[in-house]
Amino acid sequence: MSATLENVANPGLVQALLDGDGSEVATILAGSTLLVPASENHDGETSIQIRRGAAGRRLVCAFTDLEALQAWDRSPADAAVALDAAAVAGLVTGGMVALNPAGPGALVLGGDGPAAAAPRGDDTVHDGPASRLTDPEQRAQLRRQVNQFHELARRTAEAGDLDAACEQLQRAISACEELGDRLHGAAATLELASWRARSGSTRLALTGWREAAATMAALGELDLAVDALLDAAQTAARAGLAADAEALSVTALDLVAGSDFSDRLIGVWRMLTRVAATRTDELGSVA
Repeated sequence: MSATLENVANPGLVQALLDGDGSEVATILAGSTLLVPASENHDGETSIQIRRGAAGRRLVCAFTDLEALQAWDRSPADAAVALDAAAVAGLVTGGMVALNPAGPGALVLGGDGPAAAAPRGDDTVHDGPASRLTDPEQRAQLRRQVNQFHELARRTAEAGDLDAACEQLQRAISACEELGDRLHGAAATLELASWRARSGSTRLALTGWREAAATMAALGELDLAVDALLDAAQTAARAGLAADAEALSVTALDLVAGSDFSDRLIGVWRMLTRVAATRTDELGSVA
């Protein structure tokens, strides 16, 4: 990993993100250098990773420091690059920037770029002073605790005690909220939803799947978001919740194809259903 990347640090920006201070984020961000994931081809050329965000908008992930990057991708490419905020904005003009998806203080910015955008609400929950999380070492310690809580919950679930496992996993989710780690908080929420579904708490599970899928989609993790919505739709269908199953399926289709396309496709499906029902009635009458 390049020493240049290791030297990128933005403690003031991290503090503003954790505080949910939109105006302070915008002010500090305008003069900040950020880390952006990239890949290198066989010719040694560097290509920045542009992802597909919600509603098909272009999205790039950017990070305040190396710890935040490694938390998102524990084996980041050596080709990750350091760019100023204006350059990051130029990568996805009119698109979105996911700033520190795995914390600290994860935030999705839209519009013309991070220097001009304001946070869309404060998703961060603080159980202690946010200032300690500006220190990458203390952040890493909290992440280790998250992993320990999560591993304990999995062992409990494997032992068959899903209720206790759900309670233990909530501790990991709470620690992710303290970090503003929306990515891993959503991943843990997906696992929690599956356990709740297995224990019979279907409505609670569907809520968890919906919320986690929305977060994943906002952060550019569309495959994970669609998988979550389809898992939820299948669970709803098995439970006889047809309206929920349809709504979840439509949301998944919207993410993949866009609402205009999905509306037309759903209209065609419903036409075919009506035609099939009419033919069945006609055959019944003939018989």
